[in-house]
Order: sequence, then structure tokens, then C-alpha cells
Amino acid sequence: MEHVLIWPSQYPLLLRGLIEQNGAFILDALESWPNCKTSKDEQGVETTVLPPLFYLQWLKPLEPFESCYFQHIDEYDEQQQSYTQQLFAHIEQSGMTREELTIMLLKRVSQYSDLMLQKDAVASPNFFDLLVSLKYDQVFNWCLESGMKLTALETCRMWEQKDFKVAIEQHIATCISEPDKTAQMATDKLLQDSGEFYHLLELVYDDKAQIEQLLEQALLNQVMSDDVKQPKLMNLLAQGAKGSERDAQGRTALMWAVEKGFVNVVEKLLPNHDVNEIDEQGQTLMHFAVKSNLASMIDLIMNQGVEATKPDSLGQSPYRLAMKLSLVVAKKTLEQHGIKELSEQGKLVKIKQVHFLYALVSLLLPVQLALFFSEQVADKSLLVWGATGVGVLLFWFARWVRRGQLYPNMSHPWSLKGLSALSWFSVSAQVLFALLILSTLLRG
Repeated sequence: MEHVLIWPSQYPLLLRGLIEQNGAFILDALESWPNCKTSKDEQGVETTVLPPLFYLQWLKPLEPFESCYFQHIDEYDEQQQSYTQQLFAHIEQSGMTREELTIMLLKRVSQYSDLMLQKDAVASPNFFDLLVSLKYDQVFNWCLESGMKLTALETCRMWEQKDFKVAIEQHIATCISEPDKTAQMATDKLLQDSGEFYHLLELVYDDKAQIEQLLEQALLNQVMSDDVKQPKLMNLLAQGAKGSERDAQGRTALMWAVEKGFVNVVEKLLPNHDVNEIDEQGQTLMHFAVKSNLASMIDLIMNQGVEATKPDSLGQSPYRLAMKLSLVVAKKTLEQHGIKELSEQGKLVKIKQVHFLYALVSLLLPVQLALFFSEQVADKSLLVWGATGVGVLLFWFARWVRRGQLYPNMSHPWSLKGLSALSWFSVSAQVLFALLILSTLLRG
């Protein structure tokens, strides 16, 4: 669909009146200005007439290669064409920039017409968006100085433009027409998009405590987002976010940042947090560091003194989590720090190994006594000492395996606990028996 912008025949007269400061020409042009509207013909061509305020930004019709949306067509006669060409040739020779010329013309036309009414006379295009496209930040500043106001949507759109943001800050007390709506829209932007809007909220909203809470919620929302980038989070941290908010699972922004591998963000947040904090599932920072599968993140959390083997509420340690999720880097990094655990099958094997040794130690006492009192055994003292030595050696080996790092830290059934106690009794009795034999021999 073709979009045509008509430059009315009254524009050259308005321009001449503004340049020559002829009030009669200005009033005649304004009074006879055609209705500002957009119409569509049978071929689907849209024809638009805008208020004079818009034309004073372009100053003259754009060539087709200069225009992106409208095709600019004038309705000038030959005399008007000649006048405008001579005028702009003279302006270019004077050294005045087009933006400076626009500001001068706006000052003069504002004495005869309400610029705010002209701006609001059409819904599209938006006048301030036009200034952004032309990079007329000085014109924008003059408009705010002259009392023109921004809607909530316009405020947020212009706030995102670095060169235009300064003017809003300077005229914040007078330039916003919808402060409550602006605050709500800035809040939505803060929670969904960027920390840039935190300062805007500070300017238009009085409740500082609530603004700080919004900043914390914005940080949490951002770090939970699938497509979040670390610079956005750093921007929020620069605004003063501490990461105190928690999500429905009790996870803080710090936990999310650890899991996503944002090392710089984590370093900034750590001083504001208890490194031993857990979520509602009992997961520690080490669990989230494992999920990041980054050696640098695991090293960082390890250096904070976080208990690296503490299980969550389901009994799953960080190392077991790394094995479960097949996180090779995390598993290897934990092992480099001396942390290693067995599989479930491996745990059962270790438990069986220890308690098999306990069983042998327990059996040695009755076997030893039976052989000692047997008439077929000649050297009974040597038998006692040998059997005691084997018992002590087996018991020591069983205790060494149990104290090892890989032995599962889990509750055993009473039967195994009883076997352990029996082995203690057995080895103690064997040692006492051996000492008794030795004492008898020495006295004899």
C-alpha cells in the first residue's frame, strides 16, 4: 500500500510568514490549512495531511530515497516552488543548521498556535517519534521547555533514547502528563526489560522502599528469563539490586545466577548473602554451581566455604546430582577438590564389604575358643596369637574402609549395627584372651 504525504499549498505562505515574522501571512496560512486526516482512494493509496508542526521538522519535501514511510508530494505552484528553493539556498549559505532553523520557526509559530493541540491532532505518526528519527534532541528539549507534555507511552519510548533521556530528566516536574500511568509502565519495563527504568521510577515515584522492592523483583525476573544476558543483570546491580527476592521455590537471584554461570553477577551478589542459604528443596549454592557445569563457578562457590557434600531434602548431594545429570565438568571439578561418591550399587558393595569383615571378626572368637579347647591342637598359644592378629587386622581394615570418604553416609538397619557391635566385642575378647595367654606364659 502506498502512503502519500501532501504538502499543502499553504505551507510556503506559513514558512514565509515565519521567516519574515509577518503575522498576517502566518494567520492566513494557519486559518486556511486543510483538515488533518488520512484518506484512502479506490486504488488503496493513503493520502495524509498533517498539522504544520510536523512539516516544520522536515522543512521541505523529502526525496523518495530520503523517505521511509511517506512519499512526499507538494501542491505548490511555480511561484511557491521558486520561493522555497531560494529560501533554503539562502539558509544553507547562512551556516544555520536545520535543527536550529526548526527551533526558531517553532518559537515563532507557537505565538500563533498551540503546538500541543497540533501534536495531538493526529494519532500517527507520533511527533516525538519523528524527532527521534531526525535525531532532533535539541528540538525535543525546546518542546519540553515550552510546556509540551509526554504521555506515559511517549515518556517510556523517549526514555530509551540516550540523547533524549537527558531532556526528560531536566523537565521531569512539568513534562509528564500521566505520572501514575508512567510509573506503572516504567514498573512493567523494569520487571520485564531493563534497569534503565529504575531511575525514571525514582523521578516520578515517591515510595523509595517500594521502588527498591521492584528493583529486586526485576533482578529475579531477569535472571530467571531464558534469554537473559549478563550485562542486563550487571546494570540492575549497578542500580543497587541486592538479590533479596525469592521465587516460588525459595530460590534467590544468587542461586539462579550461580546455576546459569554468571560468575561476575555472583561475585557482586555474594557479599549480600549467607553462603549457606538453601531453597525449599534444601539445595545449597553448591547444588546450583554443579548445575552450571562450570569449573570456575564451582571453584568460586567452593572458595566461599560452602559445604560441598551437604545433601538436599531428597538426600542428593552435589556430586550425586552431577552424576545424575551427566555433568562431566562438574563431576571432574568436584573430584579435583577431593569430593567423590559411589553409585547406589557401589554403596551397597562398600556396606557389604565392611560388614562381611565384621562377620569374619565375629566368627573368629568362637572358632578360636573351639580350637583352643580342642585336644588335637598342640601349640595353642601360637594359635591364639595368630587368630588374634588376623582378627585385629580384619577389624582394622573394616574400620579403615568405613572411615573412608567413599563410604556412604547413611543409616544402617539394626541387624548391621548389631553385627558391628558384635565384632567390637569379638576383637576385644580375642585381644584380652591373647594377653591372658601371654601373661600365663610369662609367669610360668
